[in-house]
Amino acid sequence: MIISPSLEEEFSLEKDAKAIMEDDQHDQIAELCAQLSKQNWYQQRIIKQATAHILELEAKIECYDFLDELTKKEKPPSFWQRFLKRD
Repeated sequence: MIISPSLEEEFSLEKDAKAIMEDDQHDQIAELCAQLSKQNWYQQRIIKQATAHILELEAKIECYDFLDELTKKEKPPSFWQRFLKRD
C-alpha cells in the first residue's frame, strides 16, 4: 500500500516535526517520544492482527466459493419446462 499525502498534509507533518525539534522542554519531548513509541507498538500489532484476520476471511470466502462450485448440480427441468418442451 502506498501512502500519497497531499501537499497540505506533508506541510502540516513537517511543521509539527520542526516544532518538536525546536522545543526547549526536553522532559516533555522525552515523554511524548515514549508515548508515541508505545502507541506505535500497539498500532503495529493491531494492523498485523487485522491483516491476518482479513486474509483468513478471504480464504474462507474462496473455500465457500469453491465448495459452492463443486456442489452445483444441474437442476431438473421444472414442470412447465418439460410441458413446453413436448412437441
